Amino acid sequence: MSGAPLDAQSIEPGIEPGIDPGSAADELLALPAAQLDDLSRLRAWSSCRQIAFQWLVCAGAIAAAETLQLWPVTVLAVLLIATRQHALLVLMHDAAHSLISRRRWLNDALGNLLLALPLMLSVARYRHHHLLHHRHLNSAADPDREDSLLPPTARGLFNLMLRDVSGLSTLLTLRNANLFSCFGLFAAGSRGSLTDRLLVLMFFATLAACTVGFGIGSQFIVYWLVPIVLFLPLILRVRSIAEHGGRLDHPVQSNARSLRPGWLERLLWAPCHINRHWEHHTCPRVPSYNLPQLTARLAAAYPESAAARPTLGYFLGPRTLLRELYPRRA
Repeated sequence: MSGAPLDAQSIEPGIEPGIDPGSAADELLALPAAQLDDLSRLRAWSSCRQIAFQWLVCAGAIAAAETLQLWPVTVLAVLLIATRQHALLVLMHDAAHSLISRRRWLNDALGNLLLALPLMLSVARYRHHHLLHHRHLNSAADPDREDSLLPPTARGLFNLMLRDVSGLSTLLTLRNANLFSCFGLFAAGSRGSLTDRLLVLMFFATLAACTVGFGIGSQFIVYWLVPIVLFLPLILRVRSIAEHGGRLDHPVQSNARSLRPGWLERLLWAPCHINRHWEHHTCPRVPSYNLPQLTARLAAAYPESAAARPTLGYFLGPRTLLRELYPRRA
């Protein structure tokens, strides 16, 4: 690995055809290779621990709700599961960058079976979409640019959040997710391999057999589909606005946001260090479990950067995302 700035081509060893290599990502800052090599090494145990933790939390939430049979506990369990579904999406993002394993077949198999397919997505299809975001960061060609556009007022933002949690935004969320849905693997000209398509068929056949065989259809709806409908759209909206909202025209040192939320907001909005988004764009080959160390090194190297001048929370505190986006008028 060289000490040259990391561009979108360094995200993956093979470049998807048809993607223009020129982009704002080409201008990204970087650290010398000596400071990146150790952070770019993948640790299988760290990835396994991250993935296992999300599923264990989901299992624990379901067990508590089923044991206690109290509606407040069920609501909390559904909310908690939605936060872990978000965490699975964050780890699927790692898989899209081949940060689960450098062996593409193993990386994609694990990413699909444990992270993407449970949410009806495909690592290969998401990868193509996400690489466009890195290549065309904050430009008109950025496929995620619209997600970062802000309502004109804080009240408008909260109205959108209420719409999300009411379930009214679910169809829009599903339409956007359809860009990298696993079912799109069966469309003509779709990205993805024969192995990907076989995994989809095996996964959903097994899911159907288990759901019917164990008679857990109602539990599947309550504890897996309801979180996707009611809470996941809200979490994804806050996450996407926090990453680039209000910074689309910023220079490279602050064109994405780095946040330092407290434990409650980390639970709700920022699993697996996804809050360190500027750092990820700067060095996309660093896995999520090494982002805190990357933050420290980038902050020392670039004292004017987002890593050195983070936003301190999403909604709680004096220097939050909300205050930054909607400052109080004097």
